[in-house]
Amino acid sequence: MKKTCRIGEWVRRIYMGIGAAAMGLLAFLVIFTVIMRYCFSLSWKSLSEFNVTLFCFTTFWAMGLNVLMDEHVSINILYDRIPPAIKRWVCVFNNVVMLVVDCLFVRYSWAYTMKMGKQISQGMEIPMMYMYGIMPVCGAICALCIVIKLVEAVRAPLSAFEPKDKPLSD
Repeated sequence: MKKTCRIGEWVRRIYMGIGAAAMGLLAFLVIFTVIMRYCFSLSWKSLSEFNVTLFCFTTFWAMGLNVLMDEHVSINILYDRIPPAIKRWVCVFNNVVMLVVDCLFVRYSWAYTMKMGKQISQGMEIPMMYMYGIMPVCGAICALCIVIKLVEAVRAPLSAFEPKDKPLSD
């Protein structure tokens, strides 16, 4: 069990590292293209298209990270008032709903990628399949993250479901 936890932590760090590296590269390239465009009147359509693709990648890559880190949008005003024993099953239900929605996203984004992916991009001159393929691949990774959170919710002790956002003054 300890070895599984270490492997899981190692994979999570790699996943987070890829996201951070992509975000850092995106920030650098956007700053670079702005400086080159406004200071030197230089612009490259392939680099601009790559920036858009990288932006899309970071957005969809972050779906799974948000699930793993519990950083997705949630309204806890009612959830925090539920007893921990019931809260576990509400959490399981929420994860199942997220998984269903994510699986639909993967299915339809895959269909879109296969239908529209044969076109050649104007900037990088590669099949659009590589750019549109970001959606189903990251969606599938997100589905795996949701399954991990689902298993954690089922196996977690009741103390894990105590209110997290307690007011500072009671």
